Amino acid sequence: MKKYRIAVIALLALFAVAAAACLFSLAYASARGISRQDRQERLAAFRAQEKEFLSLRGEHAAWRKLPGDLRRFRSERLFSMDDYAAFRRDLNLCLDDNGFPAPSISLQFGPVQGRLRPVRIQFALSGSYRSLKKFIFDMEQKPRMQFFERMDLSGSGDKVQGSFDMEAYLEK
Repeated sequence: MKKYRIAVIALLALFAVAAAACLFSLAYASARGISRQDRQERLAAFRAQEKEFLSLRGEHAAWRKLPGDLRRFRSERLFSMDDYAAFRRDLNLCLDDNGFPAPSISLQFGPVQGRLRPVRIQFALSGSYRSLKKFIFDMEQKPRMQFFERMDLSGSGDKVQGSFDMEAYLEK
């Protein structure tokens, strides 16, 4: 009976060691799973940060280009005082090209807003609808910033009377 008792105790001890090993392996696998999940979450967070960084990098590059773009915009689109004299000559040429005698043009310089000063240009024209339309189209095609703020057109027969308010911007 003593041999059976030793065998049972040995089997129980072996069972206890096996159970402890099984518990240890379950705990180890659980810890590895949690660790793997944590690594995956950190990787996902890192990829999100990387994506945000790339987005910010592109935005930063656009911001770095802004001063050059602004300088180019000012040189290509805004009038300096010298350019304004050329604009007036160009306006008179455009009027002449479309068959309009030089009208009486009234100018009003507005207050300075930052580095810009608006100039309001008012004049009246009389002629065919086609000539007025071509004049408006030609002026709108100019590369500098001048806008028709208001146009009042009225017609009688072949003649169309037009009253125009334009605005141009001078850089100080």
